Amino acid sequence: MNSDLFDRELWIIGEKKQLDVSAIWSQFQYMGLPNDMSVSFRSSKINRASIKVTKIEEIIDGAHVQSFEIEGDGCSFMYGQDGGHNYDSVFINAKSAILNSSFCDELLNMTIAGDPSFTQAHLFDANYQHLQNIFDPLQFKALGLSMDDLPMKSNGLPFPLEQKIVDTSQNPGRFILGQGYVEVAAAAMWFGAGFWEKVNNTAQKVVDLLPADVKLTKEVCWKLSAGTDLFTDQTTAKVQDGIRQALFGRIM
Repeated sequence: MNSDLFDRELWIIGEKKQLDVSAIWSQFQYMGLPNDMSVSFRSSKINRASIKVTKIEEIIDGAHVQSFEIEGDGCSFMYGQDGGHNYDSVFINAKSAILNSSFCDELLNMTIAGDPSFTQAHLFDANYQHLQNIFDPLQFKALGLSMDDLPMKSNGLPFPLEQKIVDTSQNPGRFILGQGYVEVAAAAMWFGAGFWEKVNNTAQKVVDLLPADVKLTKEVCWKLSAGTDLFTDQTTAKVQDGIRQALFGRIM
């Protein structure tokens, strides 16, 4: 999959082997895709190059696979079970014409926002998050990006595998995989009831610590809104760091 095709991504994280991926796909297809659209479906057991979107739910319900990817014109939908970090994930990639905050609100509220299996979700600019998390110098070279003045660190491997990599630990757009959750700061985020225990925090503490103009409100689930469009660069680093500190108790 070429991520350059997509402007935005929505990550949905839930309890391992409990996330209702069929419901999420069905609602996404109903809200955002035409019924006559053809997509591909790939998993360890099934490889279909062209199939109508209206037939995908039947495949998902019958396949019982641990991961799969659906890709069509202008969008992709990926599901996986991360045993190492103990969660299920759904990654939806699409153009901004589909993936906006209101669309994600409805998608989540109509499916899993009130379900105990739902942990969190965040909507973000695909290019920004990708660039903020590149650490391999070869990737910078492949993209034609300069590494001048970027902080470097060891990859921690013994000789002769040791090499210098880019230190992303202070990038405001970085993400860190935790046990059952993802540490990230975004302009649009959603949290289920189980999120707070996983990060040893409470919604009220977050409300008290958030930067000005960033709101955390409760409807079907908790929603964080930065009062602006998605973060696309480091000009909003102070706000991003403030969100991260309020949610996870740290900036670095």
